[in-house]
Amino acid sequence: MKLTAEQFGHMIDGACINATMSFSSQRDLAEAAKKYGFKQVYGFASYYDYLLKELKGTVTGVGGGVGSSLGAGTERTEVKVFEAQTYMNMGIDEIDMWMNIAALKNSEFDYVLKDIQAVRAVVPKDHNLKVIIEPSILTNEQIETATKLVVEGGADFVKAGTGFLGACTLEHARLMIRAADGKIKVKCSGGVRDLAVVKEMYDMGVARFGMSLKSMENIYNLLKAEE
Repeated sequence: MKLTAEQFGHMIDGACINATMSFSSQRDLAEAAKKYGFKQVYGFASYYDYLLKELKGTVTGVGGGVGSSLGAGTERTEVKVFEAQTYMNMGIDEIDMWMNIAALKNSEFDYVLKDIQAVRAVVPKDHNLKVIIEPSILTNEQIETATKLVVEGGADFVKAGTGFLGACTLEHARLMIRAADGKIKVKCSGGVRDLAVVKEMYDMGVARFGMSLKSMENIYNLLKAEE
C-alpha cells in the first residue's frame, strides 16, 4: 500500500527533547502536531502541562518518558513506576519506558521482565506502553530477546531508540518485527531520516515513527511531492 503524506503525519511521534533546545521548541512541537496530525508528541517533562493544554481536543496525544539513563542508573523500578503513575495522573496518553539495558546485557532477564510488568501495572490497558530497547547497542540475539521480553511484559509496542546511541536501521526493524510476531507493534525511532527507509519500514509493518520536526517535515514534503 502506498504511503501518503497524510498517513505519514498520523504515524508520527514528534520529539523535541534535545538538551540544547529552548521552550520555543515545545511551542513549535505543539504547532506542528496540530498542522500534521501527529499521533503523539514527546517534549520536556517540565512542559508536559503546557503540551497537554495546547493539544487538548486535537488528534495528538502527549507521551511521557520513563526511566532515562538507559533504564538503569538511578532509575530503579519503583522510580519508573512513580514516574508512570505521576504522568497518568496528569493526563498523559502513552508511556515510553527505557528497558534496563544493563540488566539485559547481563542476562538478568527476570529483572528486565519484572521491571516492564511493574510499569504496565500502573499504565491502564487503554493507554499504550512502549518499551525502548536501543537496538544500535545490542547484538541481533539481544534484540530478539529484548523484543520477546517486551511482549511477555505486556507492553503494546517495542520501540527502537532515542538516536543518541545510534540509528535504527532496516535490519533492526526486521529483527524487531520478526521477534514481535504480530503480538505487539513496532515503533522505529532514532536516526530515521530517509524517505526510502521510511517506505521500506512501512511496507514491513512498522506502525509508528519517532523523529524530529526537521526530519518529519522533510519526508512529509517529499511524499507530498509524489502525490
